[in-house]
Amino acid sequence: MRHHIYHILKAWYPQRDAGQWLLATIISTRGSAYRKAGAMMLFSDAGAQFGVVSGGCLESDLFHHARKCWMTNTSRTVTYDMQEEGDVAWQLGIGCGGEVTLLLQPVSEQNGYLHLPQILDGLDNNQTVSVCHRVDNAHAQIHLGEPPEPTGWFSHSVSPPNTLFIAGGGVDAVPVARIADTLGWQVAVNDERARYARSKDFPAACQCLEYPVAALKEQVAYQQAQAIVVMHHQVELDARFLASVAAYPPPYLKYLCLLGPVHRTERVLAQAGIAADTFPVPLQSPAGFNIGGDLPESIALSMLSQAHAALYDKPYAQSSYDWQCASA
Repeated sequence: MRHHIYHILKAWYPQRDAGQWLLATIISTRGSAYRKAGAMMLFSDAGAQFGVVSGGCLESDLFHHARKCWMTNTSRTVTYDMQEEGDVAWQLGIGCGGEVTLLLQPVSEQNGYLHLPQILDGLDNNQTVSVCHRVDNAHAQIHLGEPPEPTGWFSHSVSPPNTLFIAGGGVDAVPVARIADTLGWQVAVNDERARYARSKDFPAACQCLEYPVAALKEQVAYQQAQAIVVMHHQVELDARFLASVAAYPPPYLKYLCLLGPVHRTERVLAQAGIAADTFPVPLQSPAGFNIGGDLPESIALSMLSQAHAALYDKPYAQSSYDWQCASA
C-alpha cells in the first residue's frame, strides 16, 4: 500500500459506502513524531485501513476512539504524549518522545464524504488542493480553499504525487520505475524503439509510451514531469531528447540526469548542439549519489535518492555537470 493521500483516496473511493469510515488527520506535533501535521489515513469499521499516521503503534488505539465517533456521529481530537508516563502512548512503549494530536472525523454520504472525492478529482488533475478541517466543534466538516473563519480550522495543502519521466525503456529502467512506484510517484517511461518500454516489464501503474522525441513536448506525462532520467544508452537518442528538453522544458521540472560518465555527456551535448547550462535545472552527470554498487538496482536507488532530494528542496547537486566542468 502506497501512503500518499492520492493513493489512499484511490483505494478508498470504490469502497466509500462499504461500512463506516473515519478520517484521521494529524493536526499538530511537538518534538519527535513519525508523521507530521497534515498526514491523513482512512479506516473502516470492517478493519480496512489506508495510510498511516504512525509507524503502526497508534492505529490500534485510534480504532477504539473511532468506534466512539461512529456511535455518536461526531468528531473528536486525540492527543498522544510520548513523554508522559501515564499516557497510553507511553504505555505502548513507543519511545519517540514527542506529542501528536489527531482529529478524527466520520466520513459518510450524509456529510458529503468530507469533500474527499473532490480532493481526489483535484489531485487527478495535477492540482494542489487547500484543505481546512473544522476542529472547534463536534460536527465533521472539511472546507476546500481558504478557511471560512480565522480560527477554529486546521489548514494544509495536499499536493499530487511526484512525477517521474524515464527517457529510455531498457532493462535497467525497470528498477527505476519499480522503486519510484513504491514511493508512490507517477511514472511514465518512453522509448520509440521496438521491444523497449514494454508494459509487461514495468509496474502496472507505469505509463509505457513509444512517442518519437519530436512529439513528446505535447504529451501530458512529459509536461507534468518533475524529474527526468535519461537512459536510452544510445548517443543519438539521448542527444535528441536533451535538445528537446532544452527547447521545451516541462514547467515543473526540478531534476534532470543523464546516465553515463562525463566524457559521454560531453559527446551527447556536442551532438545535441547545446551547452550544459541550457537547461532550467543543473544536468546531473554522472547521475545519482555516490552510494556504491554497480547493479541496475543500486544505480536506480542512487538516481532516485538524488531526485528525491531535489524534489524536496534538499541539497543534491554533488555531481552536476556544471560543477564538474568548473572543478576540472
